[in-house]
Amino acid sequence: MLGPRLEGRNGVELRPPRLEDVQAQFEWVAQPEVTRFWSPRHGEWTHEKAEERFKRFVEGEDAINWAIAYEGEAVGLTGIFDIDWIRRDGESGLFIGRHDLYGRGIASEAVRLRTRFAWSHLRLHRVHNWIALQNRGSRRANEKAGYEQIGLYKGYAYRSGHWLDDWMGEVFPERVFTRTERPDTLSGPEEGGAESVPRDHSSEAFLPRPSGAQVPKTRGRKLHK
Repeated sequence: MLGPRLEGRNGVELRPPRLEDVQAQFEWVAQPEVTRFWSPRHGEWTHEKAEERFKRFVEGEDAINWAIAYEGEAVGLTGIFDIDWIRRDGESGLFIGRHDLYGRGIASEAVRLRTRFAWSHLRLHRVHNWIALQNRGSRRANEKAGYEQIGLYKGYAYRSGHWLDDWMGEVFPERVFTRTERPDTLSGPEEGGAESVPRDHSSEAFLPRPSGAQVPKTRGRKLHK
């Protein structure tokens, strides 16, 4: 599913991703500064694959996807994936493709917006993730939003002559955000954001209605953390 537009602070917002946002990832991942903490990956970076991925963004019922925009321009992607609607648990990920914008608080604000939405509209009990321990900026962005370390996976990947460790974290959004706080500005997935999103905390606009319990899928890293 595509997430609604979430207007944040300092020029940062989350908005429904477009096909061109997914295609822009081709250029982003070609920059070593962007992928230096990634584990070795395999896959085809073609326009056809981008279209397939975007279709999954739109049609999937176990994920919420956003593009990260800074001052009106898409600079990355984020989302909550492999959502188990029964246990109310999901895995989060974030990817900033413009390394020249690192250090401006974009990731911190994106994680804050995403975590707040996980509680106010999705009613998730927990969100967990995996971040390269050496990626201090991403780790700090998640910690600011309430993520806490629950484990350390040593030597999960070998990059540039070094073994990388994985920092495993989790957040319980209900403990971080309350209903009494001023809500973020939300608008619907349609282009232009004219349609408002219900803020009755019922989650009816976003939660799928499965006929039975959904079996959790094998967890995996969907985005750079």
